[in-house]
Amino acid sequence: MFKVLSEPAFYRYVVMVALNITPLIGGKYVSTAYAAYYKLNPWLSIALITVSETLLCSALFYAGIKLKSLKWVNKMLVSKKGRKAHNYVVKYGPVVGLFIGQMFIGAPPISLALGIIYEKDSNIFLYFLIPLFVSIFLYSIFNFYLNTAAITSLKNIFNFI
Repeated sequence: MFKVLSEPAFYRYVVMVALNITPLIGGKYVSTAYAAYYKLNPWLSIALITVSETLLCSALFYAGIKLKSLKWVNKMLVSKKGRKAHNYVVKYGPVVGLFIGQMFIGAPPISLALGIIYEKDSNIFLYFLIPLFVSIFLYSIFNFYLNTAAITSLKNIFNFI
């Protein structure tokens, strides 16, 4: 058991997960680039990225639910403009936010916003967890492919890296 913990590949997976859950950098893109550069197992890397980001986004979703109880947040949601936007986002928000907005903003801020507008009567699995998991998994595969192609191109064209 301790031999597994002393291998450098284990530490590379830990660094990859840490890069993924760091909110100030590119998340999935940077961690998949790290995995592609060090030639880590692609399916294990994608699984670790998907699970770690799903856990992070679930925690932020829960934090958003707790933020909803603040007076000024609740006041914005019950106004006329806030109600109109809220109804639209409740209807289309998870799918649009997680599949399209994730490319531009990232899944963690979208998860926090979805937690703020979450209604207790909607099914949390259909509303949040299934679209989140599927979108993170698909974007991880896409980013891993892009980073592998980019790193291979840099090596072949410029003898760089």
